[in-house]
Amino acid sequence: MARVRKIERNPKDGKNYFLVDANFLAMKYIPSKIAPNSKEKNRIDKCMEWWNEINSQLKNGKARVYVPDICIAETFKVIAKKYYEDKWYKTSSAMNNARRRFRRDIVNKPETLRSANRIIKFHDLPTSRDVIISVDRFYRLFMKHKKKVQLPDLIIVASAKYLIDFFDIQKSRLHIVTLDKALWEGTKKIYELPNAYDPVQPPDYKDRIFI
Repeated sequence: MARVRKIERNPKDGKNYFLVDANFLAMKYIPSKIAPNSKEKNRIDKCMEWWNEINSQLKNGKARVYVPDICIAETFKVIAKKYYEDKWYKTSSAMNNARRRFRRDIVNKPETLRSANRIIKFHDLPTSRDVIISVDRFYRLFMKHKKKVQLPDLIIVASAKYLIDFFDIQKSRLHIVTLDKALWEGTKKIYELPNAYDPVQPPDYKDRIFI
């Protein structure tokens, strides 16, 4: 039976939960105008179409974004790499501005955390024992389907399983968003995992997924 890959913008029975990888997260803070070519610019623009949709759902209380802690560290690295190695950012102040914007999204002020009616839009996920134990099993499953994925990708799928099993999030409401092709393709072979989407792939363009 084929999976349903559409995502409701306004789910009547709760929220959408987006579990994002570092590269997709970093695209939120890197302006496409500094990209060195049209391919990279298109990559950022397609990610921003998704981010605009997710931000709209966050604003309306219809979404939450989960980020594994290792992906938070990796996102800082991706942003820094655009300055130190790729030379996209021409000044360190431009890079630091992107880092500040990222920190504002993922760091909650103490007064927000103390509030009785607090609304947390971004939630970091620690790499707990239950996540670590699942990494080995998912590595074997991905290799069975000849999909070579890196450790952060395995932590993402293990975290997805953790959210389903321990947070009781419906699989149909949990959406992995990644720019890693092996992860994107591999999840299609492992039915216990939620759908994974790559905003840069034509089947997953924003207008084709959100309804």
